[in-house]
Amino acid sequence: MKIKKFLNLTFYSIFWVWNVTFLGAVYFWILPTIGWSLIEDTFSGLIPSQFLITFIGIVVIPTVFTIIGGWRFRKQPLQLIRLFYGVEAPLFLLCLLRLFVLRELTQASTLILATIFISIIAFGLEMLNGYANQNRLLSWLQMFAHTLMLLTGLYVGALLLFYAVPVSVMLVREFFSFYWLLGIIAALTYSPSDVFLYLFLLFILALTTTLFVFMPSALASLYVHSGQKILRIFANQYSHQRTFQGIIAVITAWMILFVSFQQQPQVVAFQMLDLPVRNEGDRQELLANSNLIKDGLVNAYLSSYRYLGTAAQSNQIRIMYRSTLGLPESINQSLQNYFNHLISPFLYQGSSKDKEKAGKLYSQFFDTPIQKGEQKTILQAIQSTANRDEVKAGLLNIGQQKVWLKEQEITVTEHGDWADIELYEIYENQTFEPQEILYYFTLPESAVITGIWLGDTDNLEKRFPFKVSPRGAAQKVYTSQVRRERPVDPALLEKVGPRQYRLRAFPVPAKLSATQQEENPEQPTQMHLWLTYQVMAQNNSWALPQLTEKRNIYWNKDTQRMYNAEFVRNYQETWLPPTVSAIAEQTPRQHQINFPNNYSISAQPLETPEEFLVESGRFAVVLDTSYSMKAQTKELKKTINSLLENGFGDLSFGNGDADLYLTNVTLPPERIDDISQFDVEKVTFFGTLQYKEMLEQYLQLRGDTRYKGVILVSDEGSYELSRNNKEMPNLSAPLWMLHLGTMPPAYDDATLKLIQQSGGGAATKLAQVFQQVTAKSNFGESVVSVADGYAWFLEKKSRGETTEDNFAPLAAQQLVLGLSKQMNLETLDELDTIHAIAKTYKIVTPYSSMIVLVNDEQREALRRAEAAADRFNRKVEDGKEQLTDPNNPLENVSVPEPGMVLGMVVMGIGLWVSQNKLKVKSQKSKVISDN
Repeated sequence: MKIKKFLNLTFYSIFWVWNVTFLGAVYFWILPTIGWSLIEDTFSGLIPSQFLITFIGIVVIPTVFTIIGGWRFRKQPLQLIRLFYGVEAPLFLLCLLRLFVLRELTQASTLILATIFISIIAFGLEMLNGYANQNRLLSWLQMFAHTLMLLTGLYVGALLLFYAVPVSVMLVREFFSFYWLLGIIAALTYSPSDVFLYLFLLFILALTTTLFVFMPSALASLYVHSGQKILRIFANQYSHQRTFQGIIAVITAWMILFVSFQQQPQVVAFQMLDLPVRNEGDRQELLANSNLIKDGLVNAYLSSYRYLGTAAQSNQIRIMYRSTLGLPESINQSLQNYFNHLISPFLYQGSSKDKEKAGKLYSQFFDTPIQKGEQKTILQAIQSTANRDEVKAGLLNIGQQKVWLKEQEITVTEHGDWADIELYEIYENQTFEPQEILYYFTLPESAVITGIWLGDTDNLEKRFPFKVSPRGAAQKVYTSQVRRERPVDPALLEKVGPRQYRLRAFPVPAKLSATQQEENPEQPTQMHLWLTYQVMAQNNSWALPQLTEKRNIYWNKDTQRMYNAEFVRNYQETWLPPTVSAIAEQTPRQHQINFPNNYSISAQPLETPEEFLVESGRFAVVLDTSYSMKAQTKELKKTINSLLENGFGDLSFGNGDADLYLTNVTLPPERIDDISQFDVEKVTFFGTLQYKEMLEQYLQLRGDTRYKGVILVSDEGSYELSRNNKEMPNLSAPLWMLHLGTMPPAYDDATLKLIQQSGGGAATKLAQVFQQVTAKSNFGESVVSVADGYAWFLEKKSRGETTEDNFAPLAAQQLVLGLSKQMNLETLDELDTIHAIAKTYKIVTPYSSMIVLVNDEQREALRRAEAAADRFNRKVEDGKEQLTDPNNPLENVSVPEPGMVLGMVVMGIGLWVSQNKLKVKSQKSKVISDN
């Protein structure tokens, strides 16, 4: 009888003391101090909503079960302890694991957690309602659930037992070492007024840890007993044979799911890609399994977000047992191995280095960076943790809606057949962190950018001006300024192709909370940007920048747009329309600019638009057979048919001829002199190739054949996979880039240099290529370019008067293009000469960029960069974001000395409170000083 009273008192104490103590801490300390701010930050976007939901679960679970215990089981101590260890504690532990340990769930981990959750719910329902003997369906469901409960009780009990044994030993040793008293004394030294808070938290910690020690045996016995009870009653009602069949069916189905889910796809993917590709059959087999390969590589790349770690990294149990019990290393390792088998659904089957390997293999196989190809999946995985992507607008920010385009205004100043155009935009950050915006856009080939400015307001007098700087120096300084700590306002505008530009601006100021707005109402909340350029008239209209790619920026129906002082009433999905109409009738006329270096640039309007003319020369058509080109099969057929229809496949040089060069990955390239025998359907698009590799393969097969032009047929490509090549193969004919579908956002500098120096260009239609070739043939050697209805000529003349000063930037761009063809541009002197032109006329060229600086520190950094020998060495912006891997909870390199843990916890709480007090004081003083 005395034992029964003692047990009843113990059960009452465990349930009520823990719940009341915990609820007191939650409702009188946690919620008043951080609860409401947590809710506010979640709705503001600072904290992911799933973490608020988990936090609510941690608060609600003890509250609900305290009510249930007082309502249903107030006088039933045994039921209270069953409710506590069978339902409340497991649910509470699941919430803690989700908040601090678990990340994006896999099929295997979902199966384990779903089984545990079903068992908890089944146990709770059995406590409240008993066995459903009156309902056949419910009784069968109950039998299935309690079969799983037997497995859950044994599994979770065994799992927790690995921790309970060393924790119990450590608790006893810590208590009797009395180090925790030193911790309390030290904490009181930092904050003596919080003595009761420290003792209260210490009590909760000690009580929770003690209850955890008994949880394995309690949960296992409760679940096994409940499972046996329901199965026994079910067998009495429906026979032992049916019960046995049901148990076997449940266990068999569960094991089939478990075994199938345990097969992680990266194992097979790595095995397939590690095999050498010897022939066409091997390539076809890999392509047939591309979905499996993709799943495997993505799983490996996101392994740190989907799994707790690898088996090799999981050493926590071994170290804990060695530190607390002093067992031989062989026994400790055996225990660790058994533990790893139990948690295998949460362990990654591979190496921690697989992430880098998977990213590399993905780009090699699928011809695109993994962060670009799997952006949605990667962002979802990141959001499953408290991790953040980088502040720099990378591949993961393509299409992200973080910065709102509030206003957009276009102003056109016409000068006859050319115009100055200003683009003015206002941006507002929708997040609580500084953000970078990035535009890739195109302009007509003859257009020239003449300025960029940044500002906190629309005050033109206070906006920050630009400086024309060597491309490498400008990029180096800008990149160094894109950071979260002490962000300042730089902007960078670069020319990255014959028509392509890249605009980056940082930081768009972080969104302010209501409190921050009250404390510092003068703090900037917007970024203002001005961009100006000059462009020639086409079809009585003015061309506007056309978007190729955007990062972080977005617009909607609330974006205000004004073009030429008129509001745009209708919503437009695009960044800008293709053109705006000219106010006056535009008549093309001739222009000439004489430069101080005795060069003259003249622009002559074309009398009639150049039509497609069949050339009498011979052309090499180099075909990109990378994986991504498969999507352009239809356009490729049209291109080949166009060549055949115009006589390029009849083997007659009189009306033009084309030889086809099929580039290849893993297999030798192929030359086809009779393109009429070429069948697009038989081409295997496989792997990835860069432009340099394609041209090298072409040169291997060209022999002594002379061509009038080399046409490299590709798709948009993956600029981000480009290498920082300094040299490209030497070509004896102009290089024409024919991009099926759309233009690439950018070229690497070596490719761009080869295109311009060879006298080639870029286009999206074959007819555009031959129009250019025909026009340049007709105008002779002095022609620099034929674009946008004008032919531009470079001539060496005696110095004369320049009558059109405002037109000089347009002519200066053509001068840079013309001189770049005459110079080798291998020495700094030559590059400085080209840059001096851009600097004098304040324009953007492939060699000179515009950068906006706002303080002396940035200006000094730019001065040093401009004096460096690598000032023209611009790196490829691969956009790859370096994601921080979540902590591995199973990797523990050391265990605190016994007796120190509780003291360290209390000391840590004391330091945290003290530091936060100091932080609040410093913030208040800063606000006062700022105001």
